[in-house]
Amino acid sequence: MEGRTKAKLLYILERLKKTDEQHPVNTGDLIEYLQKNGITAERKSVARDIAALREAGFSVILCDELKKGYYMTDQLFEDYELKIIADAVSGAKFITFDDSKGLIEKLCELSSPTGEEIIREQTFIDEKIKTQNKKVRFNIDKVMTAIKNQKRITFQYFEFASDGKMKLKREGHTYEISPYYVCWTDEGYFLIGNSKSHDHLIHFHIDMMTNVEITRIPIRPRSEIEELKGNFSIGDYLRRSVNMYGGESIELTLECSGKVAKIVRTEFGENIKTIPIGEEKFRTEIKAAEGEGLIRWLMQFSPEDMKVISPQSIKDEIKERAGALAKLYE
Repeated sequence: MEGRTKAKLLYILERLKKTDEQHPVNTGDLIEYLQKNGITAERKSVARDIAALREAGFSVILCDELKKGYYMTDQLFEDYELKIIADAVSGAKFITFDDSKGLIEKLCELSSPTGEEIIREQTFIDEKIKTQNKKVRFNIDKVMTAIKNQKRITFQYFEFASDGKMKLKREGHTYEISPYYVCWTDEGYFLIGNSKSHDHLIHFHIDMMTNVEITRIPIRPRSEIEELKGNFSIGDYLRRSVNMYGGESIELTLECSGKVAKIVRTEFGENIKTIPIGEEKFRTEIKAAEGEGLIRWLMQFSPEDMKVISPQSIKDEIKERAGALAKLYE
């Protein structure tokens, strides 16, 4: 009997969590919901249960029009928060179409009736941008488990060949990595860790990993990794690794127009220091990883909007590539 009483209370709470001011439930609705779940209840007992929930701290509100019944105001998430998460899920390229639909369905279960309606009607999933790789979620799960248990992982890694097809990198070489972070950027989901043959951090696209296994070998102590010594910031690491390419950290000085100010701040952080130059331009100094990713990022801007002041090595590389492009299109 006691078990059924507890179950009845939980069912009532479950139903109330799917209400809001525009979608209340009355005692009759709750009795019908309980009957569908195999529980018989009277109006007086339902009223006592609602009173018990209020005493426990749940915000169960009685409508001004008493016949309309009750609604709750203390859901775990606000509807706008769930919409933001749903949009992030729908736009994430590394999640399959089916997995995206499943996650959004779960988010709808957490929303109010109004929020659920908005999320279902206004969250568009573009199947064309979605990965077909169903192993991504399992890779993420294994990496997170390894981080939690502080164990190394092994895996093989794919790369794209010149014909556009994927092949195993380094002829199927098995990587042994101490995992420290799982991060999502505009470029996808990444594992950030350390290879046993180096003393610095390295990162991998999680969707390009295969045959992921958790070993019994403890991860390398963070004190042995150069970047993790001192005040390490994962945010700074991600900002330096432009387009998630690695490389030596350099001081980069740029002269930019106001048109690209937001883009620069989005890439390198809102707190970068800028020095105004006239009314339309500014100069900034930032830290970035020298390499392919940085060069590609810099070359997407017109000379009027962005100019590299230093270092000379970056200027020379851009000049060489620009010359090659000019020859190509003569």
